[in-house]
Amino acid sequence: MPNPVSLRYFLVANYLLILALTGWIARDGFAGNALAALFTALVLSTYSLLYLLPTLLLSALAWRIHRHMGMACGVVLASFTLLLLLADSRVHDMYGFHINGFVWNLLTTPGGIASMGGSASAELTAMLLAFALVLVEAGLMYGLARRTPAQHWPWGRFIACVLCVMIAERVVYGVSHLTAYRPVLAAAREVPFYQPTTFRSFAAKLGYEMQRRAEMNVADGGRLLYPRAPIELSRDAPTPNIVWLVGESLRWDMLAPEIMPNLWRFAGKGRRYTNHFSGGNGTRMGMFSMFYGLPGNYWFSFLDARQPPLLISTLQQQNYQFGLYTSAKFSYPEFDKTLFASLPADTMTSDDTGRGWERDRRNVTRLLEYLERRDAGRPFFTFMFFESSHAQYYFPPESVLRSDYLQDFNYATVDIEENIDRIFARYVNASHHLDSQLGRVFDYLEVNQLLENTIVVVTGDHGEEFLEEGRWGHNSAFHNEQLHVPLVLHTPGAAPGVFNHPTSHLDLVPTLMPMLGVVNPRRDYALGLPLDEVPGERYRLAANWDALAYIGSDHKVVMPLRATGVLDTLVEEADDDPVVNDDQVLAELGTELVDMLEDLAHFYRRRPG
Repeated sequence: MPNPVSLRYFLVANYLLILALTGWIARDGFAGNALAALFTALVLSTYSLLYLLPTLLLSALAWRIHRHMGMACGVVLASFTLLLLLADSRVHDMYGFHINGFVWNLLTTPGGIASMGGSASAELTAMLLAFALVLVEAGLMYGLARRTPAQHWPWGRFIACVLCVMIAERVVYGVSHLTAYRPVLAAAREVPFYQPTTFRSFAAKLGYEMQRRAEMNVADGGRLLYPRAPIELSRDAPTPNIVWLVGESLRWDMLAPEIMPNLWRFAGKGRRYTNHFSGGNGTRMGMFSMFYGLPGNYWFSFLDARQPPLLISTLQQQNYQFGLYTSAKFSYPEFDKTLFASLPADTMTSDDTGRGWERDRRNVTRLLEYLERRDAGRPFFTFMFFESSHAQYYFPPESVLRSDYLQDFNYATVDIEENIDRIFARYVNASHHLDSQLGRVFDYLEVNQLLENTIVVVTGDHGEEFLEEGRWGHNSAFHNEQLHVPLVLHTPGAAPGVFNHPTSHLDLVPTLMPMLGVVNPRRDYALGLPLDEVPGERYRLAANWDALAYIGSDHKVVMPLRATGVLDTLVEEADDDPVVNDDQVLAELGTELVDMLEDLAHFYRRRPG
């Protein structure tokens, strides 16, 4: 007669099956050095228990009701767990990442499997595999559950051992994260649904900063394949200067003659893109998409690998000189480990003392001094990140355009909804001050006749919302107000104009690289389109830490990137209004969502399948 205690044999057998399967999925983790292989083994030994935990708990509870119910529950749950891991293995081989909320929703959407290239035979194969798993699990259950259990199981020692292993792998990963030890970081990304633990905040309190490495070798960066082919330059590759200016939280409607007269005047001499979206609703993803031309899901892999964008590497190859300035920090967000990871620390100047407008003034002075003392015989790249337009939107008295602004912006006491108009007035005034500092840069470039051989990029890292769709600030939703930013581009010899087609931060790198003499196809290094080749209708991508947004001409679909967010899919009209039938919209967008899935995996190595 089956005994509830003898269920242990069934669970032990499934633990060994799961351990073998996850070992196959994460086999690249064992291919690294000895520490990476040890780390992978430690993680899989404990995560295989976690994968099995729902089966253990629910089947034990069901057994209390009736032993046959417990046995059936164990068979079904164990079969589902193995089937899920087998599906993850296939997705990982094909796309380079594990099943996440986006993939899950795509697979469960009507027509989703077909749009991914599935067929009737593929669906039949999947059903037969599921049936075979159930038969195997049923055989295990009825064969092993009848065995006489051991009288004494060393539960105390077993639990202590598991805890020690879990602590050990957490420590190994945390230290590797702090020290930028890429073999372990890469191995962690091979483990299905791995949830890392980092010690950055604790280490910072002890005065220890995450390490920054000058050497760039993406070979140990896991499955990254970036670029997809070596970058080639034309023999007479041009070397224009580049001035790149980014306003924190600067949204599109601040570019108006009253609010930003200097930028408006400069835009009249260049190319202004009125329908331009950031690649993220926060600084990390917005800036990443801007400099890499890639969607934000790649941020974590590139951070782990300390891999700089090809744009910067190409400039270094061309012997550019660099002057980089931020009124925040280059270490937070981690621009010194991503965007500028290959550049010496002495090219970066941070100023985070005082209010944003004060920092901006000091940094513009530094930037202009840099331009004065630069080597005139070499091209230059200069970058500045402005903080004037960042909440709490500070500004000096001479920048007041809207006098009805909120005088005391106290986060702890202010009623946002009641005061939103006065908060917005602060934002307008702060943006007006930002414009005054941009004007200083434009004036210098014009007076010194540098515009004849200088590309100038002016934009925002992301937008800012003021309750238009129910939120204030950014990083909270993919509303248009949080994504829509100005873009002004000056390129020597290009005719000025105003363009209304749907452009994206991902389009900047494919626009600039050919201007530097890069002859590769654009998909060797980016996923955007050249700004002036963008069609009237296309989908755009935006990301945050946990989700990716598909932004089409009619609809917007926000899908989670984490495995735990399978129920978080949001479907809206392009203007952020709700839709009537989510499933119908998802079914109609199936082909484009699969194209989006391919983009998410384009710069990961694929295994032959």
